[in-house]
Amino acid sequence: MSSNIIFIVGLMGSGKTSVGKVLSKKMQRPFFDIDQEIIKRENLNISQIFDKYGENYFRELEYKTLSKLKDNINSIISTGGGIVLKKENIDIMTENGTIIFLDIDVETQMSRIKNKKNRPLLNSANLKDDLKKMKDDRDKIYKSIANYVIDVSKETKYKVIDRIQMYLNEKNIIYNKRP
Repeated sequence: MSSNIIFIVGLMGSGKTSVGKVLSKKMQRPFFDIDQEIIKRENLNISQIFDKYGENYFRELEYKTLSKLKDNINSIISTGGGIVLKKENIDIMTENGTIIFLDIDVETQMSRIKNKKNRPLLNSANLKDDLKKMKDDRDKIYKSIANYVIDVSKETKYKVIDRIQMYLNEKNIIYNKRP
């Protein structure tokens, strides 16, 4: 049974958080960012968590956080880029809502994240290669679970949001209603 959550998935730099925040305001729904929830809970940034405890620990935190957030029906949840690496997370998302995949090309992604810190899975010396590999590894998963795919590479955030809202309207997903 779907709880009408909108899950936003995609690679780092695709705009999951910024799109999710604006979409939540337009739809008058609560917004949650899984990475931010983890940072608050752990009192460490993502890179610090990776450095101190490793990727497996972080992936378990993602799962626990998503498991709790799924009870917030009619919310919008921005996920971390690697959330799809754990089957249990995919199951939660597919069973509890609509999955929007923000697809991005590597060139645009590079321009958006090249000066950002707190990206533990990237080696700045081989940034383009790292991003290509990540895209190759994850895109097939994103596409296989997504209800709607939108290429955000050449679109403004507001155009992306308009397109998502048009899709949701077509699917009769409830707007402007809090639980």
